[in-house]
Amino acid sequence: MREFYDIVQAATDEQRHELGELIGSGFGSQPDTLCDHIKYLRAGTIRQLFWQSSWKQVVTDVADHVGINWLALLAGRQWYELPTQKIEAAVVSKLFHDMFDQLSPEQQQKVVMEMQRESDDPRLEALLLSSGVIAAAKMSGFGVYLMANTVLGGLTNSLGLTLPFAVYMGMNQTIALVLGPVGWTAWAGGIVWTLNQPNWERLTLGVVYVSLLRNNGIFEATG
Repeated sequence: MREFYDIVQAATDEQRHELGELIGSGFGSQPDTLCDHIKYLRAGTIRQLFWQSSWKQVVTDVADHVGINWLALLAGRQWYELPTQKIEAAVVSKLFHDMFDQLSPEQQQKVVMEMQRESDDPRLEALLLSSGVIAAAKMSGFGVYLMANTVLGGLTNSLGLTLPFAVYMGMNQTIALVLGPVGWTAWAGGIVWTLNQPNWERLTLGVVYVSLLRNNGIFEATG
């Protein structure tokens, strides 16, 4: 879990607190505590004492659970050759497009337009409209950040979670408005029901948030 520890150690106190809220850590948000809670979510009360897998394995397990296309992501490579960040991005992309597919064409276009306002990447619209891990692999770090932030907004609202600090709520609030009165519930409802165990819900939120943290520096540099 060293990779996870290093990421949360570099995060701010507010970001660690948000992550703790998302994964349901009831004993604080220090890096060691967050690591232990991830182990608990993945392995359970007893097995966590003996569980020695990596953060990459946790992300891989979540990727399996949400059903990413491994053949497309690997593209002839071996699993050990893939950076964890790429698997996180594939999870974010899968969740985003599963949500996106719930929308009408008009709603989809409004969401794309709102996200385009935050990015100068001319490929963004085509990549957002193209589902799958191949699109995620071509997405810039800032594009992944936008998707992760949007997915996080949808999942937290549908699950009834309220973050104590705003991550990047300006765009999320605008997207909620363009989706109409049903807002995030219709956007993410189909996803929430597939994450049918609390541990998978929390682990998935953790993976999305870590992807957000990885790309947060890109957002700060361009925002």
